[in-house]
Amino acid sequence: MADKYAKETAEEFSSRIFDMLSGAFTGISIAFGVKSGLFKVLVDHHDTPMTSQEIADVAGLKERYVREWLGVMTTAFIVDLDPVTEKYHLPPHRVDSFRSGTMEGQAADCCIGIPVVSDVFRTMLKVIKKDGPRGMEFSMAPNYHEFNDSYGLPWFNHCFVQDFIPSQPEIKSKLESGIRMLDVGCGHGAAIKKLAESFPNSHFVGLDVDQNTVDWSNKEAESSALKNLEYVCSDATAMPKDWTSSFDYVFFFNLLHDTPRPDLIIDEAKRVMKKSGIISVIEMDGKSKQCENLDNPSASFNYTDSLFYCLPMSYNNPDSVALGAMWGKDRIREFLERKGLKIKDESILPMMPQVHFLSELM
Repeated sequence: MADKYAKETAEEFSSRIFDMLSGAFTGISIAFGVKSGLFKVLVDHHDTPMTSQEIADVAGLKERYVREWLGVMTTAFIVDLDPVTEKYHLPPHRVDSFRSGTMEGQAADCCIGIPVVSDVFRTMLKVIKKDGPRGMEFSMAPNYHEFNDSYGLPWFNHCFVQDFIPSQPEIKSKLESGIRMLDVGCGHGAAIKKLAESFPNSHFVGLDVDQNTVDWSNKEAESSALKNLEYVCSDATAMPKDWTSSFDYVFFFNLLHDTPRPDLIIDEAKRVMKKSGIISVIEMDGKSKQCENLDNPSASFNYTDSLFYCLPMSYNNPDSVALGAMWGKDRIREFLERKGLKIKDESILPMMPQVHFLSELM
């Protein structure tokens, strides 16, 4: 892909920059439509063209602002406008792309990442300076979990148990027979909640450093009457002492690169694992050298996410290894092997640009 731009002129490059700018502005307008409920109205009434006033009335919003937003959507060829009736509608082939919480609607939901990144933009201008702060505290990006959920939840809800687990016969067999599984950095616990519902013979424990998240997750588990699921608040580098050699399966989803000392976390994971246990490490699918990611269509998105969240969160500690989200498959392999793990299988996740390493103790 780099060769594609080798001969572009200054004017062509300037035009390409403007295209990126236009896309970014449209993206934040998509996020606005998702969060304000405008897309929900258009999805729910996609078979009935509506005026801007009708859309505004259903959404409970001011018509003048709705009309301006529709100007973005029509000129971006997302929403269709009938020039005679001046009514708007989503064509059938675009409807599923705006159904929140689905794999088809994941891209639109992820547009909320643009305002989330904007929240920390000025902070990062200070962080990047030589005499500035090392990084950021989690409290500085309180809305990031919403963007993270918009990226991960559709996959967990529609692909995790349905596609990923069947693609891993050893994991599936263990879960069916009955094991203890630990999800490190579980967040709101979407992954193990799905597993707890699907594999009643196994017991699932979610670990997260945020007490509020853990409290919320435990209430959700109670309301779902899941007796084989619990959530615990703890630092992943200092898990409960009585967990030694108690888990058959330890699971990491996009966690290691967000932490200052992933080596210490793996040490703890090995301590709480049984000798016959296995570990899943899921990270971004990328190469370790930037020059090898030039043809990766997700790379610039992932590097941006890393720049404004993953890296400053992990780099805040003086002894941080500062991996970044795109530390890449070569470094992941080397890291796991250096930590005394034997890689049994490496595969790309179904429907997600992530790589999965299944490992065991050497």
